[in-house]
Amino acid sequence: MKINRVRYLKGPNYFSYKPTLWIELDLEEMEFRPSNTIPHFTEQLLNVIPSLQTHTCSLGYEGGFVERLKEGTWMGHILEHIALELQWLAGIKVKRGKTITSEKKGIYFVTFDYKEPKSGLFSFEAALEIVEHLLRGETAVQAKPYIDKIESLYYEHKLGPSTEAIFNAAFDKKIPVERIGTDSLLRLGTGSKQKYVQATTTSQTSMIAVENSCDKQVTKSILESIGVPVPKGEVATTIEEIFEAADRLGYPLVIKPLNGRQGQGVNTNIKSRDELFNVVTCMEKHDKEFIIERYFEGNDYRLLVVNDRLVAASLRMPPFVIGNGKDSIRELIEEENKNPLRGEGHEKPMTKIPLNYIVSCYLEKWNMNLEYVPEKGRVIQVVGNANLSTGGQAIDVTDEVDPTIRDMAVTAAKAIGLDVAGVDVICPDISTPLDPEKVTVVEVNAAPGIRMHHYPSKGKKRDVGKEIVDYLFSNRTDASIPIVSITGTNGKTTTTRMVKHFLEEEGTTVGMTNSDGVYVGNQCIDEGDCSGPISARKILSHPRVDIAVLETARGGILREGLAFRHCDVGIVTNVSEDHLGKDGIETFDQLVKVKRIIPEVVIENGYCILNADDPEVVKMAGYTDGQVIFTSLSENNTHLIEAINKGDTVWYLNSKGMIVCNENGDEISFLPAKDIPITINGHAKHNISNLLQALAAAYSQGQTIEKLKEKAISFQPNVEQSKGRFNILNVKGRQILLDYAHNIAGLHAFFDTVQHLDANKIFTVFAAPGDRPDHDIIKMGKIAVKNSDETIFREDKDLRGRLPLETAKLLRIGGTEELSGQKRIHMIMDEMNAYQHAWNLSVEGDLLIFLYDHFPTVTEFIEKVQSHVETKAIKNIS
Repeated sequence: MKINRVRYLKGPNYFSYKPTLWIELDLEEMEFRPSNTIPHFTEQLLNVIPSLQTHTCSLGYEGGFVERLKEGTWMGHILEHIALELQWLAGIKVKRGKTITSEKKGIYFVTFDYKEPKSGLFSFEAALEIVEHLLRGETAVQAKPYIDKIESLYYEHKLGPSTEAIFNAAFDKKIPVERIGTDSLLRLGTGSKQKYVQATTTSQTSMIAVENSCDKQVTKSILESIGVPVPKGEVATTIEEIFEAADRLGYPLVIKPLNGRQGQGVNTNIKSRDELFNVVTCMEKHDKEFIIERYFEGNDYRLLVVNDRLVAASLRMPPFVIGNGKDSIRELIEEENKNPLRGEGHEKPMTKIPLNYIVSCYLEKWNMNLEYVPEKGRVIQVVGNANLSTGGQAIDVTDEVDPTIRDMAVTAAKAIGLDVAGVDVICPDISTPLDPEKVTVVEVNAAPGIRMHHYPSKGKKRDVGKEIVDYLFSNRTDASIPIVSITGTNGKTTTTRMVKHFLEEEGTTVGMTNSDGVYVGNQCIDEGDCSGPISARKILSHPRVDIAVLETARGGILREGLAFRHCDVGIVTNVSEDHLGKDGIETFDQLVKVKRIIPEVVIENGYCILNADDPEVVKMAGYTDGQVIFTSLSENNTHLIEAINKGDTVWYLNSKGMIVCNENGDEISFLPAKDIPITINGHAKHNISNLLQALAAAYSQGQTIEKLKEKAISFQPNVEQSKGRFNILNVKGRQILLDYAHNIAGLHAFFDTVQHLDANKIFTVFAAPGDRPDHDIIKMGKIAVKNSDETIFREDKDLRGRLPLETAKLLRIGGTEELSGQKRIHMIMDEMNAYQHAWNLSVEGDLLIFLYDHFPTVTEFIEKVQSHVETKAIKNIS
């Protein structure tokens, strides 16, 4: 068995709204060996991973998967279940999986949930290894090493607890959120509304405030100047200065790096010169400046302030071990570090207690070392501070904070200038009023960790992540620019372009992705087929964009899922058979499901605009939380009439050729369709359908009818506004028509419009995409020849898996069925040469239809003709 391809479907996708791993698996010889034909396989697998017995599988009850194993199921399905279970045993809560068979023998598409990419993929690779061990008769294989590695990969690469809390809070609030890079940077919101969070530093955090908080002496000076109690202290840079300052201040003392963080290098309650000497000799050599200050007796509290509000408070306790009379302090720490809640750095709710000089130096104060064996029941504090970063614990005391101390903490954060601050306070009892003789603020921290509040050792959890998100954005509207997503088989690009045009106005920048590029306002920032999620993210992350209009094609959805979890407007133009047989989408019903994802992700109170003339699109109304707006080319459409009777908004073409909006039962006449350029004098029914949906989208977003009339009249089917979509150019007495019709439905709609154009003869240059089924290519050849006097079949540069001449010959097979009278078929494989051949055959008054592959090629040809470059004869392939 081998893995052919791997895809990470990060956004909502065909299989799930959650991140999904998609693996193309070749079973090779195992295609012929279902589980019930492999002696003892089921028993051996359950011996390695007994918890697989709890899987329900499609049978819906516990033990269902085991039944499937005994009845006989294939390895793709088995590996899916193993990968999910290995993740679950590693502490990663995932459940959903599905395996799909391909039309190709032995090829399966295995999909399952993942939380983090590296651990997710390794879970499948581990499943494959375990099965291959069993198939080779190696029954001693154990799951634990694989589970341990999955857990290690997960915690190594996932977000830390503080950042994850903010991510989850934004996610729950339906605010767009994504991780940038591999560290702790998050982007919240989209477009011009986006903000950033790094750990708990926000894009609203003042840089000078961070600088103030990092310099502990500056912090003390600012606080002291406004009457906030702080301990007396001095800054020292040499050992001599440290001891001189200690003599002046008196013992007990605290010493810490001037610009330290996360409790590193902090030593407290130093009672004598001897203790101070021991501490100084253990200090980090790279620290050059220290602050020495008086030690305050009392408890160590962390007060978390967000936007001038106290949102959480914790009593912090230094790490400790309890003696058992047998084990050394080192062994007791090692045992405590096995606690599953403890991990390296910030990966888990608590940090492992360090086994380094920090502990050694602290123990020396008490004449102990790591090899010391404490008597049974004795509590040994092993670090001189209570920071979680050095293994400390936290107890929630938010509800106990006295108002005077609360106000002091808020004042301290505000004085330093921090929007999110961790204020460290020493006092005997935080529930009693402020006594400046007994209470002191020792630090005000920028980027405070919040895991102690989310995962307290004792007490109530406080959702500080939510508090930070609520401070940044009051609701989703504040965070997310409007997203209009357009999908369907045909008409997506034209509809997308019109929606952008209709929404553009002074002071509003509309970003757009479509099949020819990425646009920010009128600036093209990328070219090519940009109808997938990578291009969509360029618009959604662009700080100038106020509205996103995104063409959303099938291929991008299947490759990576959507670039957004929700959209404000979802449009489905139509669905017809196209691209079947690719990426596990074998049937028309499966294709419909792919397109249906857009209605499914329309946000509640958003709008879902559906073509009521397409029965499959109509059914999608049952899968959306948005308000459905039907559009139709007929006022007699039954779905339209039902919607009108319910008072819904609809857009349609009436029997007199007038475009009408019906809202709450009131008819609003828009414009005669023939007066709108994109309709080609009212003949291009497919463009009228696209126009209705674009109008419905723009109207739903607040554009007025009068404004939309101006916009509709000003949108031209030319190269500037609608490149490559029914562009008619007059060149030396001939008409050249450029279009991208490339499937059966698209060709029918295109030629239905062409028949209304005046021309002596029609010359059509056409190639079929190679990834279409043979019968579709043959039918497209038939349509082209039926509607043309002379047809030139060519081939695209990208043959999409076909042999040279293969698609052209299939087109000719279909076209030959339509040959009659003076009709002729020509075979010119090169795109430029095909256009040249059509030109050579034509005379003034003829219509040349160029159904292009590469738009620059067709424009290059037209420029050459217009500049009087001499034409050449082209050899026809028989």
